[in-house]
Amino acid sequence: MKRRISPGFVPGAAARLGLLAALWMCAGRSAWPQTIYSADVIDGGYRDCSMSRNGTHAVVNFTVDFKAAAGNMAGKRFLSRGISVFGYDETGKPAAPVQMFVAINGTDSSIKRLVGDFLIAHAVPAYPRANWMNSQAFTANVRLEVFADTLNNWPALGVRAANVEEGVWSPVLASAGALYIGPGTQGCQIIDPAKPPPSPVTTEIKVTAPDWDLGELERGKETTRTFAADAQRLCFRYDAKYIEYDKYLISVSNHNGVAENKFLLANTEDGSETVPYALSLAGGGAPMALPSINGLPLTLGKSGRTCLTPTFKVWAGANIKGGDFDDVLTFTITTQP
Repeated sequence: MKRRISPGFVPGAAARLGLLAALWMCAGRSAWPQTIYSADVIDGGYRDCSMSRNGTHAVVNFTVDFKAAAGNMAGKRFLSRGISVFGYDETGKPAAPVQMFVAINGTDSSIKRLVGDFLIAHAVPAYPRANWMNSQAFTANVRLEVFADTLNNWPALGVRAANVEEGVWSPVLASAGALYIGPGTQGCQIIDPAKPPPSPVTTEIKVTAPDWDLGELERGKETTRTFAADAQRLCFRYDAKYIEYDKYLISVSNHNGVAENKFLLANTEDGSETVPYALSLAGGGAPMALPSINGLPLTLGKSGRTCLTPTFKVWAGANIKGGDFDDVLTFTITTQP
């Protein structure tokens, strides 16, 4: 009895102006020693997010709904709305951009200054800005520009709405998190700035999948087949530059369906004749036993190539007909949210 399983593969989500001449005030590159607060500054998240290139500058546009400042100031007195911006170094650690331009509803801020590892734009009493100093709930259309080379080390920015308090201008950052955006990201992705960032690009994953032939199976017994030779393994190739910044899941579906948590081989002439089997994959982290209701964690190594060694366990019934049985497996890799 020959048993042949032919792999298929469906890739998942993984396999995302003269800018600085118009500055009114700039606090230089010395960070202001301040306490940083957080509060429920915005209603929901960010929307209508985009990044484009304008000559030597990268331009970010998005919309955010500010809540009324009252009750959302961490106990401080309101001065201004704020937009904080940070980039990353080549290791994914936050690093403030050299300079930026930020406008809310067409009005630029009156100051940009360094606080910790981010720049924050806001208004100050000496240079008031009505759109920035509006303490009521309103919708802000934000335009942000930075030098394009800010993205050289890491092609994404973190942007976080804020309020600014009246006393020493301490920022009150939106507790909802930061917008994460770059040329290779999609939509309005929200991140926790305290955690390492996700990959700023969608990594293309290419598969090499052999045609596994289980050979002759003995009726009434369990048969185990392991395919350990390099040409027999399931292999993935990819650009490893940012691979460690995403977590991946692998899931497997098949053509013939599942019964009692086992895949099914089907007789090529009589589809009602089936043989159950299970699959385990080793080599991408902890051993993966399949089928699985949910995807299983998959570790993709920094070498740019990860191979999994498959082991099949097949249970041919004592009364099963002879003939050719087969199935088609489809492997899907997705990033974890």
